[in-house]
Amino acid sequence: MKTYLRDQIDWEQPFPPEEYAERRAKVRAAMAEAGLDALYVIRRTDLKYLVDYDQIWDTPRMSTGLLIRADTDDTLFFDTSVHTTIISLLPEIKDAVIFGESELGSPSDLDTIVDTLAARGLVKGTIGLQHWGYGIHVSMVEALAAKLEAVGAKTVDASLLVEEIRVVKSPREVAVMLEAAAMADTALEAVRAQMHPGMSETQIEGVLIGSLMSQGCNYPALHTMVGSGIRSGTHHSAPTHRKVREGDLVHFDFCASLHRYHANLCRTLAVGKADDRWLALMEKSAGCADRILEEIMLGDPFTKVDEVGNAYVDEMGLRDKAWWIGGYSFGISFPPDWTGAHWLHWNKEEFGPTGSKRTVEPGVIFNFENQFDVWEDWPGGTGCAWIESFLVTENGLELMSKLPRTIRSTDD
Repeated sequence: MKTYLRDQIDWEQPFPPEEYAERRAKVRAAMAEAGLDALYVIRRTDLKYLVDYDQIWDTPRMSTGLLIRADTDDTLFFDTSVHTTIISLLPEIKDAVIFGESELGSPSDLDTIVDTLAARGLVKGTIGLQHWGYGIHVSMVEALAAKLEAVGAKTVDASLLVEEIRVVKSPREVAVMLEAAAMADTALEAVRAQMHPGMSETQIEGVLIGSLMSQGCNYPALHTMVGSGIRSGTHHSAPTHRKVREGDLVHFDFCASLHRYHANLCRTLAVGKADDRWLALMEKSAGCADRILEEIMLGDPFTKVDEVGNAYVDEMGLRDKAWWIGGYSFGISFPPDWTGAHWLHWNKEEFGPTGSKRTVEPGVIFNFENQFDVWEDWPGGTGCAWIESFLVTENGLELMSKLPRTIRSTDD
C-alpha cells in the first residue's frame, strides 16, 4: 500500500473511524457466537460496510476480500495490484496483501490467500466463507474452501452473518439515508417541473439522474425505471426512446444512493390531466402506507407489515389490479441488486444460508410497494404504483419521503 496518500485526503469521508470499529466489533461478537475463528468477507456490500471499500468492476475470478478475526480487530485485506490506489486511500485497511500475477484476478490468487493465512497461523480454526451473493464466483469460493481445508482449517458458509447485522442501522447510517431520501424527493420534483410532451424517457431519466448527481449521490445499485403511457405498467424495465404525450402516466422507480446507502422512491406522475379512474385508484391505494403507520408496533415481526398492507388492499377492493404488494429492508447496495435478503413476507428458517427472523426495531429501514397493472385499456397507461421508505425509530414508524402518493400532474 502507498499509505502516504492518506495524508493527502482532502474530501469528506462517509463515516468516522469509530463507526467502522463499532461495526467490526458487532461482527466479531456474531462470529464468536457462531463459533467462527475468522471470516473471509468477499461480498461488496459487506466490504463497504466494514472498511469503506468501493470499486466498480467485478470479475468472477477476482478474490478480493477481508479477513476478520474473532479475537482481535486486526484485519487483513487481499486485492489486485490494479486497486493499489483505492486501498491506499482507505484508512480502515491497515494490512494488505497484493496479488502479484494478475491485475483482475486469477485462480492462483487463492494460493496466495491460503499460503498467507497458513504462514500467519490463521488456518487452525473455523473460517466462515461467503458462498452466496454477488461478486466472486461460487466456484472460486468452493475452491478456496477446499484449499483451506487441505491445510487444516474447517470452513462453513457464513454468507449472511454481516448482512444480518447491517439490517439495523446506526444513528449515523440513518442520517445518511434520510439525506438520500430528501435528495430523491428533490430529484423527482425537478422531473415534474421539466417533463413535457415530446420528451423521451431517456431525457427524463437524464433530468432525474442529473439532479441526484448534482446533490452528491452515487450511481444507484438499480437502474432507474421510467415507463410512460403504454409502458407505465412495465416492471424492471429501463427507459426507452419513447416520447411522452399529453395525458400519459409516467412511472418512476429509483434509488437515491448516498455513500452507497439507498433510499427508494416510486411515484406515478401525469403529463397534463390523468384519467379519473387512475386518480381514484391511487387515492384509494395511498392509505395503505397510513394503515401501516397506524398498526405496526415495535417488536412486531416483519411479516406483519406485509399482512397489514395486503389486508388494506383487499379491504379497498384493489386486489384484482394488484401486481405486487410488499417490501424489503435495505441499506448499502451495489449493482445488480439492492434488495438484500430480508423481505417482509419471508420469515422462515430455511430462507438463505443462515435463515432470518426479523422484527420491527429501531434502526431498521424498509420499503413497501403498491404496484398495479390495469388491463382494461384506460387512457394514458397500463399501470401505476408508489413505494414508500419507512424508518423505524424509538417512537415507531415514520415515512422518509415527503411527497404524496397520489398521481400528480406536470400542470400542478
